[in-house]
Amino acid sequence: MKKILSILMIAFIASFTITACGGGDSAETADAKVVETAKYNSEYFADVVPNNDGEFIGLELGDPRDAVKGKLPNDAFDDETDSYLYYYWELGNNQYYLDLYFDESDNLNSIDGYVYFYDTDNNYDDAAAKAFYTDMKENFVAKYGSEEEYSDEEFTYTSWYLDDKDAEVGLDGGEVYWYIYSDEDLDM
Repeated sequence: MKKILSILMIAFIASFTITACGGGDSAETADAKVVETAKYNSEYFADVVPNNDGEFIGLELGDPRDAVKGKLPNDAFDDETDSYLYYYWELGNNQYYLDLYFDESDNLNSIDGYVYFYDTDNNYDDAAAKAFYTDMKENFVAKYGSEEEYSDEEFTYTSWYLDDKDAEVGLDGGEVYWYIYSDEDLDM
């Protein structure tokens, strides 16, 4: 019995020594994993914004409809009209909608997104909505620069008025929304 306990103790010490001295993940790799998982406030942000290309997830205002369709997953396609494309995703118990509007030349002139953090009883997860809003706002600030945030008891939003487009990201109860409009759309 003493022999078995001695062998187990040696195995434990060896395992501890290997782990502490760099076996498995290095401290640098472990730190990188912590940074990567702590990158966003919302567990859903990376699902909605998997890349920061273009105006939004690789889409550019002015893109032709066929190019837009080629950049988005077919399984999320929901509906289409002469001037719109609609996409829909489930994010856990939440819904994500992406509405894309096209001008008379069939080029993208507006990107509208919404994530709803409501349950079936119309209650919303305030913490999840605020976390997602924070990430989306930081994403827009990185693209368009810092702007003043407006907030009252009912909603919060930040707007950008740029030379060729307007953008906004907001939080209204359990809804986080964002849009990017071409100025050409605003002149109509």
